[in-house]
Amino acid sequence: MATSIGHPAPRSTPDVGRDLGAVRRAVVLLLALLLLAAFLAWADGSLNAYRIQIVTLVAINAIIAASLALTSGFTGVFSLGQIGFLAIGAYVGSLLTIAPRWKSERFLPGLPGWLASVDLSGWPDQWALLVACLAGGAVAAVVAGVVGAPLMRLSGHYVAVATMGFLIIIQSLAINLDGITRGARGLSQIPHLTTPWSAYGWMVVTIYAVLRLRASAFGRAMIASRENLIAARAVGVDVLRTRLLAFVVGAFFTGVAGALLGHQIGTVAPSAFYFATTFAIIIMVVLGGMGSITGAVVGAVIMTLAPEYLREVENGMNLGIFSFGPRFGLSQIILALGFILVMVFRPQGLFGDRELGLGLLSRRGQQGEAGELTEITPRVGAEVRPVEDQIEPTR
Repeated sequence: MATSIGHPAPRSTPDVGRDLGAVRRAVVLLLALLLLAAFLAWADGSLNAYRIQIVTLVAINAIIAASLALTSGFTGVFSLGQIGFLAIGAYVGSLLTIAPRWKSERFLPGLPGWLASVDLSGWPDQWALLVACLAGGAVAAVVAGVVGAPLMRLSGHYVAVATMGFLIIIQSLAINLDGITRGARGLSQIPHLTTPWSAYGWMVVTIYAVLRLRASAFGRAMIASRENLIAARAVGVDVLRTRLLAFVVGAFFTGVAGALLGHQIGTVAPSAFYFATTFAIIIMVVLGGMGSITGAVVGAVIMTLAPEYLREVENGMNLGIFSFGPRFGLSQIILALGFILVMVFRPQGLFGDRELGLGLLSRRGQQGEAGELTEITPRVGAEVRPVEDQIEPTR
């Protein structure tokens, strides 16, 4: 049908392009989820209990690494206190699911009465785990909001030292609040509720949420404040607000990971949440790339699986003319050398700031898609002015 003069024709091409892009993104995400589900189904039927625990630990470490990448990689605020939120989530989640007979005054005399009476043993396992994860994440997020309000005003090594102080405080509380945490002995009798399906389900939620946050206006503000703090403030970026948002969201998912970890191993002790774990997670993020969630996940996979496979090297090897006997500690030396080589030849990490699939989670998608064409394609019948007339005079 002919279009009358003065009435623009409908702009169908950009809408079709957007629809095709949305369908493509949905198909790719669906295929990725199906592949993950197939892998988990295979692992359940083929791997022994020990291997299942390693596979589950990969997902938990990926959640923590992605949370730290959000907190430190996007905003440039180097936090050394992330494992403190892991401890909070582990203790809060575990105290909810431990049977009441193990929370009596005989074992935990300092525990509030209402918390000691909470009994989730009659609930389905995954519902009880969901409540524990949400509670652990929520408490960690609240603590992050209170602690982060003053700390996120700092920058550079000042905030690193301050967050390290927060980690030391959490460690001291976990040891000295004997009536609630059982001190250095830690909590036990925690039900083993974490499964690979629940761990990877939370990992998918974490990655999706963090990538969508990066693709949003808040994510661009975080990266702007990381690249040039003064310039970001000059263009109106609320640096404290964006940093605090990243800190709180990262703390929530780290608290969830803590609850998953506690219900995987069945015990929670203060020694598991200190500098050794902190540096291990930092290595995962730095290895993959501080500004990349994909890199953080890949770094978590490498740093979780590599020690397990390299442990066989310590028992000795025989490769024809090259053989050696047991060399205890050799696996750690190999990992350290590999990390040094990555930092020498690729100091920005394996992925740098790049993401695999960021365009799949962004509403606008890649540059040059229909959303971009919509802004530059003139309407049929519309008046087209010369370029000189479209340029506004400088005021």
